[in-house]
Amino acid sequence: MHTDEIEAFLSRTTLRQIEVMITLSRHNSMTRAADELGITVAAVSRMTKRFESNLGISLFAESARRSVLLDEGREVIAHLEPLLQEISVLKARLRRIGMEPR
Repeated sequence: MHTDEIEAFLSRTTLRQIEVMITLSRHNSMTRAADELGITVAAVSRMTKRFESNLGISLFAESARRSVLLDEGREVIAHLEPLLQEISVLKARLRRIGMEPR
């Protein structure tokens, strides 16, 4: 991927898509990922397809009602998980800052 393609991918990627990709990788099931996230299976499918399309590679292979994480997917997820954890920490800190009296 060239720098311009990477920038375009990052500008089109949402935090929710990252959450979906990580949850799907953990469960290998769109149904279970949807249940955990409180969204529909169609939404999980749509976000997964959009994420993969923006990235330009498939991260999952569909196999008899399962979403099997490919090697490329494992590599991407390995980078996304710590990013999502850092964002969660940042959100908590921002909430605390917003709650403090001025």
